[in-house]
Amino acid sequence: MGLPQLENCCFVLDLKTGNIVMGSLNALLSFTMFVIMIVVASTLEPIKYAAEEERDLNAEAAATGLYVMSIILVLMFFAKFCFDIFFVYGVVMERANIIRAYFIMWVVFLLLSIFTFFLNASGYGAGTICMEVFYIGLNIYAILLSHSFYKLLNTREEV
Repeated sequence: MGLPQLENCCFVLDLKTGNIVMGSLNALLSFTMFVIMIVVASTLEPIKYAAEEERDLNAEAAATGLYVMSIILVLMFFAKFCFDIFFVYGVVMERANIIRAYFIMWVVFLLLSIFTFFLNASGYGAGTICMEVFYIGLNIYAILLSHSFYKLLNTREEV
């Protein structure tokens, strides 16, 4: 038993066009999050140095942790943006190995996202929880869409 196969995207587009649209949307969102995390990291740096000057070890540790996490997220979103661009290229050129690599990366990002969400869910508000559930649903749909197109390419190559 495997993942369900989709015949089209959003009941309107074929799989290739749907993957191009979804990959472009993901690239746009990844780039947006990349820029947002750069802004967050740059605003945390002065807070970290202010805590160091005041010799408040708890505030310094919290600010350093947030700063490091934001830098890691900047790098992750940049990597994801590059993968998204590469995925759109792979779909346009119909390269099954690129789509398979993207599919694996997307599953890893989804699992990391779900894991992080459930670890921090108690501190989130209702709006954040609704947005995260929407994000997870969009990720699952993107995974199904890319997997279906990958399977379609493999069946085409066998004929």
